Amino acid sequence: MRSLLADPHTAMWGIVLTSVWWVTGYYLVIYLAGLQDIPRHLYEAAAIDGASAWRSFWSITMPLLRPVFLFVFVIHIIGSFQIFGQVFIMTQGGPGDATRTVVQHLYETAFQSLFHFGSASAMAWVLFAVILVFSVIQFRILRGHAEY
Repeated sequence: MRSLLADPHTAMWGIVLTSVWWVTGYYLVIYLAGLQDIPRHLYEAAAIDGASAWRSFWSITMPLLRPVFLFVFVIHIIGSFQIFGQVFIMTQGGPGDATRTVVQHLYETAFQSLFHFGSASAMAWVLFAVILVFSVIQFRILRGHAEY
């Protein structure tokens, strides 16, 4: 039986699983803080008006968690573009470049065999521009503010 990280078809899934495991607690704490910030009197008023648990969830919880969703989505996408540590430690980009990421390529260009700092700097600026575009798109899609 081949190792999960030694097979080019499953190596990226191993990286994804460990990355999800790594950040889950962080995001859960952020969601918990967002849930605790929602005033209880809104749920009490909805219950008095006869709203079901599902209706309260969709009409109160989800809209008021919109800023938290925005923060988590933006931070997660930025972190996904900048993934380096997990790949570098677990597979070094292998097998056969199956798990090689942009940041790892940037690192190798700048600091390992090539020492092309100018090229690596240009790659970093392009990565910054791509992350900026994705962040702006997410802000446009999820914009809106919660009013209590």
